Amino acid sequence: DEFIGLNQFKKEQWFSLKDILIFKEKVFVSYTEEIKEDCWNTSVIYGDINYENIKFRKLFSPKECIHSVNNIDREFVAHQSGGKIISFDDNHILLSIGDYRSRNLGQDNKSVNGKIIKINVKNGEYEIVSMGHRNPQGLYFDKENNFILETEHGPTGGDEINLIEVNKINEDKLQNYGWAISSAGEHYPSVKNREKKYEKYPLYKSHSEHGFIEPLLSFVPSIGISEIVKIGKNKYVLGSLGHYRDESKSLYFFELNNEKKIINLKQVKVFERIRDLSVKDDKLYLFMENTASIGVINLN
Repeated sequence: DEFIGLNQFKKEQWFSLKDILIFKEKVFVSYTEEIKEDCWNTSVIYGDINYENIKFRKLFSPKECIHSVNNIDREFVAHQSGGKIISFDDNHILLSIGDYRSRNLGQDNKSVNGKIIKINVKNGEYEIVSMGHRNPQGLYFDKENNFILETEHGPTGGDEINLIEVNKINEDKLQNYGWAISSAGEHYPSVKNREKKYEKYPLYKSHSEHGFIEPLLSFVPSIGISEIVKIGKNKYVLGSLGHYRDESKSLYFFELNNEKKIINLKQVKVFERIRDLSVKDDKLYLFMENTASIGVINLN
């Protein structure tokens, strides 16, 4: 309750814990923080592993926040908050942060929103790894191939799998994935002043023609993309949430060839919303949301 509790939950179901990571005998938790009254962003707390009581402290808390009413586009959705945490090296974690539907922030390199950031676990200092993201849901650091795979929710259509080159992180120009200028998706039909949104955020169907990095794959229609993990040499699987009544609640297996292109994409229907994935000892573990249960698939 010191960080997020009844005061926040009473305001809207959007506000929540986002992810958990066990790393170096510490536990890291991301959550939607009310930075100021009705003004939000994605933060990280951490504490030493203790099986009786964990004393949490803030590691990362942005100074900027998105007001739930007074914002540029007069739209606010805290489901678009990102919050995925993974380990990167001995001293750093990676955190994804969504745009909270303030679409302009994805292309603002002074904002942490719509970004993947690298956080020093010793002092909380951070740097931006990549930009132009909408709502990043999955992250996987492939150390063998020295790249990061990122998945993100698109608008109506346009869920993406992106590849972030680790050796380009410290270059002068940030790797930019185009949101909200380029996307295979479309603005929601329910969005107010939808046509004017296209004037500001055109959602071009090409990324590269406008100076952005093309996704490895865009899903149209959207699948409700979630976590991504590696299951073998250049072999990966991602989960999907779909919509509550459709059949895209599935696993998607694929490989990357030598040109880092997706091949052998295969859908395996699970018929439940797959929120998270983990791999251990040749077994794939699925957190299935509808039944709040764990599924196990033998990868052999």
